Amino acid sequence: MPNGCAAARPPDEPFVGSADIQSLADLGNSYEVVRTMRTAPITRDAVVRLAAATLVPIVPLLLTMMPLEELLKKLFGILF
Repeated sequence: MPNGCAAARPPDEPFVGSADIQSLADLGNSYEVVRTMRTAPITRDAVVRLAAATLVPIVPLLLTMMPLEELLKKLFGILF
């Protein structure tokens, strides 16, 4: 055992499943973390921000190619 340990563990005690309540609390916290994990680390908010960051530089170019009214009509036609 390294120096400075508060309590020495008996050599026959298992690492997990000891008799103290802290072991159960640690397992419960670990289960809760795994349960709340997402399948993919991508959120809807991240996709919206990426789309906005991609489209913002393109808007001035589109406005030079077609009028704003026509651009808005096409955009609303796609969305609705």
